[in-house]
Amino acid sequence: MRLHLFEFEDLSWYPDFIRRGQTDFLRMLMRVFDVFRAVIPTFGKALKQSGKERIVDLCSGGGGSMIQIRNGLKKEGIESKIILSDLYPNIDAFELMKKQTNGEIDYYSHSINAQNFPEHLDGFLTIFNGFHHFQPKQAKQILKSAVENKLPIAIFEPLEKTIFQFLLNTVSLIILPFLFTPFIRPFRFDRLIFTYLIPLIPLCTLWDGWVSVIRLYKPEQMEEMARSVDLDDKYEWQSGKAKHTFGVVTYLIGVPRN
Repeated sequence: MRLHLFEFEDLSWYPDFIRRGQTDFLRMLMRVFDVFRAVIPTFGKALKQSGKERIVDLCSGGGGSMIQIRNGLKKEGIESKIILSDLYPNIDAFELMKKQTNGEIDYYSHSINAQNFPEHLDGFLTIFNGFHHFQPKQAKQILKSAVENKLPIAIFEPLEKTIFQFLLNTVSLIILPFLFTPFIRPFRFDRLIFTYLIPLIPLCTLWDGWVSVIRLYKPEQMEEMARSVDLDDKYEWQSGKAKHTFGVVTYLIGVPRN
């Protein structure tokens, strides 16, 4: 059963310095464990099939695994420009990633709504660790927008709806914020204060981590939504799970037919 409980990160009134602290921590978490390497071969194949030379990442948060995605694609012989975007863009994190990659990863500084993105966006749309933020009607709208604009789309969630995943999230999100925070860049004093002195960032991240598992869509649910908006069967859809050391990545990929 899927319950759409609230996540702090989704709240419009949520203080930006706490949201930024959470997304920065998640970016560090994704960098250390590099779980999305499990889907690089599948994603790389779809990217080649699409003919797109640019990846437009929706719901980027703090940038997540995009440097690791870029490096993984390079090992597959694929060069792509990556553009980050978010409803609440973490500009400091985006700018750091742009500098670290000499501009190979860039970003939109203005707010981008994944449900109704601007028509000028062109590229292979991706959502890494963000699709669970949307209720079914909203999730279908994202897929519908991609189909209407004839854009390929790939959705990846580094989680699985299991008791083991719930327990793993609990243990890791209790311990790791206190271990990782001093090493997160760009350095911010407010991140230290609200991790160690007033631990709002760890507590809110823990809650959001629990809710993320409860909100997850199964691969077959995502594919069912996709096919419900692709009534003319103009896309090739595939969904599944890719195993990694710490669990699985669930995914949905859709590429327009030639």
